[in-house]
Amino acid sequence: MIEIGTLLFALSVGLFILPERILTGGVAGITALLTDFVPLSEDILTIILNTFLFVLGSVFLGKEFFLNTLIYSVSYPFALLFVTRMLPEYHVDPLLASLYGGLMGGISMGIMFRNGGSSGGMDALALIAEKYFHIKVSNAIMIMDTLTVMAGLFIYGLNSVLIGLISVFLTSIALEQTMNIYGGVKAKKFEIISDRYEEIASEIHGVLDRGTTVLDVVGGYTGNKKKMLLAIVSDDQYSAVKEIIDRNDPTAFVIISEAKDINGEGFTYEPRI
Repeated sequence: MIEIGTLLFALSVGLFILPERILTGGVAGITALLTDFVPLSEDILTIILNTFLFVLGSVFLGKEFFLNTLIYSVSYPFALLFVTRMLPEYHVDPLLASLYGGLMGGISMGIMFRNGGSSGGMDALALIAEKYFHIKVSNAIMIMDTLTVMAGLFIYGLNSVLIGLISVFLTSIALEQTMNIYGGVKAKKFEIISDRYEEIASEIHGVLDRGTTVLDVVGGYTGNKKKMLLAIVSDDQYSAVKEIIDRNDPTAFVIISEAKDINGEGFTYEPRI
């Protein structure tokens, strides 16, 4: 999965960001800033900057970062050179390049983070900020990327900066959503307050083969003591639980919410035999 994330990242940079010189964040954004002042091609300059930040991250984040990022750091230069040197060169509207480059970049980083890897580059600085200053990774990336784009204001002008900020914003959103959704188990959480909680629990156990938890609760207004039934079920069991509740107690007070990234028996591993 880290290899897939690496390829997607190389495609986002090689197809959209570098050809149109989008002032996005990260190493690609820094490359866009320096490309007119350094006598190196964009892909080679990107590889040099990524290698430097990989070494920096290994020093401050230790062996675990080195091992987790090693796959990306070895694969990315080849993937980027393949995209920039072997695939046909396409030019699209800079606005579209910013949009699709940002989305694809955020998704690729989310896949790598979710599988214990890193996309290297400026993300190493984001992980350092999280470790030493407790700044959320996605927030740290957005801050650094925004500063990179703003620096381009003095070189390329306001229009290029505004286009670049679109890429930064979409990268942050795509990263956050991918880390929330990809690799986790989505489910529904039912919080049920009912005098017939035992009958409801019995059907959930027997019909759906799901466990429940019974909690003691007290009404804040009435002071009455009640039992609340907590149940986590898969998305496809949502309607079945609703039917069980309605059948046993149509007046039950029910709160239904999304439950993400569930870990435990029945969701992420099989019951022990």
